[in-house]
Amino acid sequence: MNTFKMRYLTIVKLLTLLTFFAQNSAFAEKQATIIFDAEMSTINDAKNGSYAQLATLIDDYREKSTSTFFIFGGESLGPSMLSSMDRGAHIIDVLNSLEPNAMGVSKREFSYQEDELILRTYEAAFPIVSSNLYDPISKQSPEGIEAYTLLKQGEVKLGFISILDPIVTEKYPTKRLVITPPLQAVLEIAKLLRKQNVDLIVLHYSTFSPVINQLLEQGIIDLALFEDQNFHSNTYLNSPRHPNNLVLAKKSDTAVIQLTWQPDHPHDSLVIEEISVDLTSLPAKPKVLQLEEEYDNRLNSLLNEVIGKTDTQINLQRKVLRTSENGFANLVTDTLKDFTDAQIALINSGTLRSEKILQAGSPLTVRDIRAMLPYRNTLQLIEATGQQIMDALEHGLSKLESQSGQFLQVAGIKVTYDSSRPIGKRLISVTLNKQPLQPKQIYKVVSLDYLINGGDGFTMFKNSKALTYKQTNSLTLSDIMSVEIHQKKVIAPKIDGRLKNLAVEN
Repeated sequence: MNTFKMRYLTIVKLLTLLTFFAQNSAFAEKQATIIFDAEMSTINDAKNGSYAQLATLIDDYREKSTSTFFIFGGESLGPSMLSSMDRGAHIIDVLNSLEPNAMGVSKREFSYQEDELILRTYEAAFPIVSSNLYDPISKQSPEGIEAYTLLKQGEVKLGFISILDPIVTEKYPTKRLVITPPLQAVLEIAKLLRKQNVDLIVLHYSTFSPVINQLLEQGIIDLALFEDQNFHSNTYLNSPRHPNNLVLAKKSDTAVIQLTWQPDHPHDSLVIEEISVDLTSLPAKPKVLQLEEEYDNRLNSLLNEVIGKTDTQINLQRKVLRTSENGFANLVTDTLKDFTDAQIALINSGTLRSEKILQAGSPLTVRDIRAMLPYRNTLQLIEATGQQIMDALEHGLSKLESQSGQFLQVAGIKVTYDSSRPIGKRLISVTLNKQPLQPKQIYKVVSLDYLINGGDGFTMFKNSKALTYKQTNSLTLSDIMSVEIHQKKVIAPKIDGRLKNLAVEN
């Protein structure tokens, strides 16, 4: 064999060995891209970005790399005007066109009860995951919902887990399903996933918790995804956070997460680069935009009818509505009280939505009322003691700092409270017809099925005696208010001093 040929064969062997080591040594980096978004209950949101614009972003990255994953964090099946009609089916329809690799279940997926969520899983062409949602009857995950899923794109295999905080059932009481301890679920499922040789384990969660940091530090999971569009105003804003615990906090943003790691020690070598992309800056994908517009056109034909006007300003901004008396809420509670001949009406502020300010003289359409009252709540008239009512009011005052939707709007009574006092001691007085509410006396109270059934933690009414009223029917709250405004033609919501905060007054 001549010298040239020997050298050539030697070089070929060296190149083969180098290729082998490059592919199988610690120097062979692996890469993946995760696109993450959530809280998109409005499909064609010009202000904050649409699914059609999100589709453009996803397509762009899928063209760049075969190892691109789109993970959707849920929190979108409600509330919205269209969801109040189809219980979120249109959200699944639009998501199908974006082909998510997985969707995690969040609290708003329970906006229309668990049976509707299960129905949505059959419409989805992608796995819907909740790792600690449990059906005591079947003794496993609810039908149609996965406890975890394996995501494979190109040469990358990810394990995906999604957990719910048990507190979710306080806001959205379930009829049958239970939420098991999240930490236990993560530990058990992570162990199963490691045995299946996943590259990385990704956890999605929807209620901030310090335990997520511990899971990351211990290498139980590799990446955590969380979205909260009110993150900057919440009490955990300044809490310590692991660098791999990623938070998406701006409504119009989508997170694009570039991951790089060494295959033989992925957790220790993982490098994360995250950028936030403003969806409103992107063009819409025509096919998805057409689907959105078809839904919009159906809505427009139903919702654009003018049913009245307001002679006073209506302010439904979150902070105003959830910390103080509200004029439009007064109109709603007064209407419920009159509708059922109750003595007292109570509704949680989270029932009212839209963040709108409508100026005096504004026309009111069916669309406006649906936007303000997007949930399909029905009325319940019950007997309640004065003590139960006072307990409910105190509970409603317990999360003023976080602007929780459990703050109560009322009719029939006057409430004095002091927001500067300690939690549990904020209620000062409650009067009915200028007389103090008597703890042992029975009163007729109207509220919403959500609250009576324990929503937002109002467990004090769960065993109360139900009463009938002359106009008993299955009308939703938005139906009742639409009829009321249509009959009056002109409304003038106002504040009359029924909720008085001494910390502000003084």
